[in-house]
Amino acid sequence: MNKLDISVLESISKWQSQRFNVVLVTVAHTWGSSPRPRGSMLAWCRETGQFMGSVSGGCIEDDLLQAFANKPPVEVEVKNYGVSAAAAAARGLPCGGRLTVVIEPLFTDNTAEVLLKQIANRERVLRRINLVSGETELLTAGQNAQTLLGEEYFDVLFEAEWRMLIIGAGELSQFVHQFASSLGFAVSVCDPRENYRESWPHDETAVSDEMPDDFIVAAHCDEQTAIVALTHDPKIDDLAILEALNSGAFYVGALGSKRTNNARRTRLAEHFDLSEETLALMRGPIGIDLNTRNAAEIALSIVTEIVARRNGVSIATERAEMPQ
Repeated sequence: MNKLDISVLESISKWQSQRFNVVLVTVAHTWGSSPRPRGSMLAWCRETGQFMGSVSGGCIEDDLLQAFANKPPVEVEVKNYGVSAAAAAARGLPCGGRLTVVIEPLFTDNTAEVLLKQIANRERVLRRINLVSGETELLTAGQNAQTLLGEEYFDVLFEAEWRMLIIGAGELSQFVHQFASSLGFAVSVCDPRENYRESWPHDETAVSDEMPDDFIVAAHCDEQTAIVALTHDPKIDDLAILEALNSGAFYVGALGSKRTNNARRTRLAEHFDLSEETLALMRGPIGIDLNTRNAAEIALSIVTEIVARRNGVSIATERAEMPQ
């Protein structure tokens, strides 16, 4: 999940604790271009008129909120929105896509609170909605579970936030933190070097003083975790990579040139018996080739590569010849 959808659950929990009436809209299916994926949510509070979240990036939200204000729903409804490319500019999705949403009137219970606790524990949960009765239940999600609309049930998958663990608190790490946070990653940082910790500018993210291997072990990394070692100090980065390669993280990367990373691979193989297969999991040099010239561009290349890996996309770049 991303931070926006977690904010939706937090808002629902707050409103329901005040015994307010809430309407929840969830994206069930999309066709063509759509700015929000399946499972994206929007919640509306009847008593205050406030809403949180998004299901289309702004295209159909006005229609939904106006309809709720005029006649709040009292039962589960499946609603389709779609426009042709020709009509897209006039109404609906500006990209010309189509989507199906499920609209639910929520009553006072603690489902949102329970979901938030399970997500915080990095559990995968399936919320099943009976489209006829409106009854819901929470189920343990299997490995292949996904958000899926059926004839009788609508299953919504809830899982933990995507995380990024950054080793090092220098200038590059600061830019990586900014990009990753803006893209919805929950970012954690560690640096055993006191002077770097004291220079860290982002008050919202504390910098741990743990050694990187202890930091990674304590994080209980999983397939929704990316780990980047950015100190350029082999005494620190090697410890991080050694633990990261055995952590289950979906992305592991280390700063440095090809020569630096080849030397790192040789050290880890010789001294820790890491196999070629395991070492191949490490991305180094880190990031995609953007012919980067400063820390911000390097950070952009790193985060772009991580997002591509998360989304199952392969990126190849080719340097253009520059005019003399």
